Amino acid sequence: MVVAALLFFLGWLIGRSYSVIVITVTSSVVMFAAMTIFMSVYGLDLLHMLIMLGYLTAHQAGYLLGAYLHGYPESDRGR
Repeated sequence: MVVAALLFFLGWLIGRSYSVIVITVTSSVVMFAAMTIFMSVYGLDLLHMLIMLGYLTAHQAGYLLGAYLHGYPESDRGR
């Protein structure tokens, strides 16, 4: 739970400062690190796959909240 909270906060910081390319790269790093740790220590099973999915969800939800609260300027084209 603490790891998910830290990933949410990290995603929030990324959402306030960077574009979607950065969240894609960091999500890949989170997934690779979680899979490496879980496979080497516990083996590959459904529980740890769901935990990894929860970590990615927390990370990306933090990004979405940060991007939303930052308030990217909207384009006036098409009005």
